[in-house]
Amino acid sequence: MNDFVKKIFIDVVENEIPMAKFIGVKVIEIDEGYVKLLFPYREEFIGDPRTKRLHGGYTATAVDLAGGVASMTYMTSKEDDVATIDMRIDYLRPGRAKEIIAEGHVISKRRRSMVTDMKIYHREEPDKLIAIGRGVFSIKRKEDECP
Repeated sequence: MNDFVKKIFIDVVENEIPMAKFIGVKVIEIDEGYVKLLFPYREEFIGDPRTKRLHGGYTATAVDLAGGVASMTYMTSKEDDVATIDMRIDYLRPGRAKEIIAEGHVISKRRRSMVTDMKIYHREEPDKLIAIGRGVFSIKRKEDECP
């Protein structure tokens, strides 16, 4: 993936995906079939105010977005559409009140679907995973549409 295409993807993720823009997601790294995203911390992302742990839904959003964006790197047109078909998450440890990193890898690519692996962790502890996920994403290509 050349630098020009990378810049386009970064702009789409950070400025055109409403949920990512609302959260303030930043692309750290992107390449064909791979993405590394930074999810910022805000007090609103806490699930349990007593323990200051991240809400599981925030972690799930990170898993879903990482898999979806990794799948998007195989789009051939801006009109192509990527959507989540199935997603599994294993929560391994609580996320603390700080930013998280989400990585997504496409592990199987078909004409109309992608299978992805995702992992979530705190930046300073990449070996201590908060969650792992596996997703299946559909890709509907503009060229597949009937006239």
